[in-house]
Amino acid sequence: MNKFLHSIVLLMAALLPVAASAYEQLAEGVYSDGSTLYIGSGVSTLGPLQVNPSVVYSFAATPPACVENTFLEYGAILHMPSTSYGAYFLADYWSNFATMENDAVEPTGVALSPSSAELYVGGVMNINATVLPENASAQSVDWYSTNPEVATVSDGIVTGVFPGECDIVVSCLDKQSVCHITVLETTIQISLDRHVARLLPNHALTLFPTMAPLQTEIKVSSSNPEVAAARLVNGVIQVVGLAEGSTMVVVNSVDEQAIPDTCEVIVYTELGDVNCDGYVTISDVTKLIDYLLGGEVEAPFSETNADCNHDESVSIKDATMLIDYLLGSIDLNPPVTDTYTVNGVTFKMIAVEGGTFTMGGTEEQGSDVTSDELPVHEVTLSSYCIGETEVTQELWTAVMGTNPSNFSSGINRPVERVSWYDCQLFIEKLNEMTGMTFRLPTEAEWEFAARGGKKSEGYKYAGSNDVNEVAWYSANSTSMTQPVATKAPNELGLYDMSGNVWEWCQDIYGKYSSQPQTNPTGPSTGAFRVFRGGCWVLPATSSRVSLRVNNMPTTTSAYLGLRLAL
Repeated sequence: MNKFLHSIVLLMAALLPVAASAYEQLAEGVYSDGSTLYIGSGVSTLGPLQVNPSVVYSFAATPPACVENTFLEYGAILHMPSTSYGAYFLADYWSNFATMENDAVEPTGVALSPSSAELYVGGVMNINATVLPENASAQSVDWYSTNPEVATVSDGIVTGVFPGECDIVVSCLDKQSVCHITVLETTIQISLDRHVARLLPNHALTLFPTMAPLQTEIKVSSSNPEVAAARLVNGVIQVVGLAEGSTMVVVNSVDEQAIPDTCEVIVYTELGDVNCDGYVTISDVTKLIDYLLGGEVEAPFSETNADCNHDESVSIKDATMLIDYLLGSIDLNPPVTDTYTVNGVTFKMIAVEGGTFTMGGTEEQGSDVTSDELPVHEVTLSSYCIGETEVTQELWTAVMGTNPSNFSSGINRPVERVSWYDCQLFIEKLNEMTGMTFRLPTEAEWEFAARGGKKSEGYKYAGSNDVNEVAWYSANSTSMTQPVATKAPNELGLYDMSGNVWEWCQDIYGKYSSQPQTNPTGPSTGAFRVFRGGCWVLPATSSRVSLRVNNMPTTTSAYLGLRLAL
């Protein structure tokens, strides 16, 4: 019998009265007369038979025991998956009943996002399921994992349990979709922002740990707690120097399943700290003079710290040197070259030994010298550190979370389009993150470092008389900034101090004086700030080590960046 004739037979059977004695109750609200299945309107679930409550069926013939019943011929379907109830098979086509009313929209599928994913043991992710079409009558979905020992799921939230693979299955009636999950072994890497640190007795420093790919509870220990003690405070590590020596600060997870990291902490007694109190003050000068006058003084007293000029003896020369240090004219303990890490980005600060140099338009600058670079004058600087490279877009983003640069196609390019005030905010946040005191270099510090410091060979540009060896400028830059450290460094190992981008200095702009100066910081008042070094858009002469430029501190430009000092 074809489907059309079968439908006519079903329709006729539906319209004929049925003897009440023919009904058999199969379940609560479900009856049969041997050829027709009658389902009460209040019935929603019959074992594997899922009845859609939103579908309404009305018929002329109804069992006496049911009110407003629906009924189903064997071989018909009730907007549900093909399945069975008892011995009765429900085929996958509709019967054409004359009075049938059906406003329901059948689901056509379930869309999952994502369709595959990786997560780590202990990791959690969310899978979004959408029933299609959007106006489908059935919207609720069921979730299950094919291997709960690998990953579990609850309302779309998947949790990694054990390394392996499984499928997360979502279903709506007979429609299903699958998200394939790969659970990876968790290997948490703990990283400290620095791996070598120097510390005075009775002083403290802060180490900043980061973890990937997951956060975990950590612990900290010191291999030699008599030298320095380490403790965990609000997620950061505080180290306090106790006695001269070195110790390894070790950071690991509490369960010791992570890959740990270490920082070597060197606790040193500072030259000039004659009375060993962790500070160099006028009290040390007094005690040193008392020692020189009488030969013996009350403990504690350190002859090693009193030997300020490293000549293996204590004399009036050491007292004079200590006084000069307190007056700011020399540095007994010069800074050291070190690397620092912020949010996974590492940068290097180069130590510049203090000294005296001639600042301004000196002879090697030739006829390019401008009046702004004169008069030349003698400057004495204490030791300091300066950035090996210009601040990169990668470092700026790690600190600030955004990248203002015009040429943002490479994270190793120098950051630009930053004002002097932007630089101050960046440095403030960097210092909060590192516990250090980074700053912009003074104009004198910048020029001394660009000239090569005490290693200077007297070049016109920073590291060479051939500008193409050391600088990106208008003739070779292809009209844009270039990645840092791709030209040759200068005598101190500093890159791009000529060309690439101009670099803000700390100073307010002012005219030079012919008088010798010690650690000059520029005028105390003025509207303009200094920047130095030349840039990619200007000719070679802008990259000379003595050229001076200034502008409003609010200025931003694609040729203006910065370099750190410490």
